Amino acid sequence: MIVCKDCGRELPESSFKMTRWGKRAQVCNECAGKKIVEAKKQNNAARNQMLRSLRLKDFTPRELMQELARRGYEGELTYTEVHKIDITNF
Repeated sequence: MIVCKDCGRELPESSFKMTRWGKRAQVCNECAGKKIVEAKKQNNAARNQMLRSLRLKDFTPRELMQELARRGYEGELTYTEVHKIDITNF
């Protein structure tokens, strides 16, 4: 029987994975799974925050063309600019 360092329960050896060095892990499979799920949620939240900060509208056309060229795109790039003008004030 081994005591889990995370939850403190005493569990059989079959509840602990083997490490790559051939020893038993000190955290049970259940606690290890919870930690993995938590880490994935945090990583996804950080990634989503980063993607939100990279909006296309924040880049100039020149920056977009340079990025496409840097990534290996070739050829002709055309784009349309849309300007909204309120004419009710004239």
